[in-house]
Amino acid sequence: SNMEGSNLPLSKKRKKTEGKVTGKAAQAFNISCDNNEDYVGYIMGNLILPPKGIKDSESVGPCAQTFTVCRAQPKALEIAYGDPDQPDGELDTETAQRFLLGPGDMFRVPPGNSYRLENHSEGTECLLTWTIIRPTSGPTGSS
Repeated sequence: SNMEGSNLPLSKKRKKTEGKVTGKAAQAFNISCDNNEDYVGYIMGNLILPPKGIKDSESVGPCAQTFTVCRAQPKALEIAYGDPDQPDGELDTETAQRFLLGPGDMFRVPPGNSYRLENHSEGTECLLTWTIIRPTSGPTGSS
């Protein structure tokens, strides 16, 4: 599969102080749930955040999303989690929980939550791989 990334959109809500640098995301697999619902559907891909790059906040909706930090400057990648009590996974900068990550770190965004990524490094790009796990669609599927 082609892993050439496409540029992520620049959020209109981004403040001037945050700059204009975005990242690139590429998708490798997009697998649907099977008919018997023995297996959940998932999408896998990667995300490159250049130095000072930001992935603007986004809700994962009903899906769960996991990330692995492959390359980065240690303690330079900031993940901000939205407060799950905020409506529709909105990320409020006042109540967001933040963690600084580096190579080999992994994190998960639970369903119904939002997240924002920022590469604080001046010179090192950040490469992450990600998996979006879809809920099963049937009545037995948890939502």
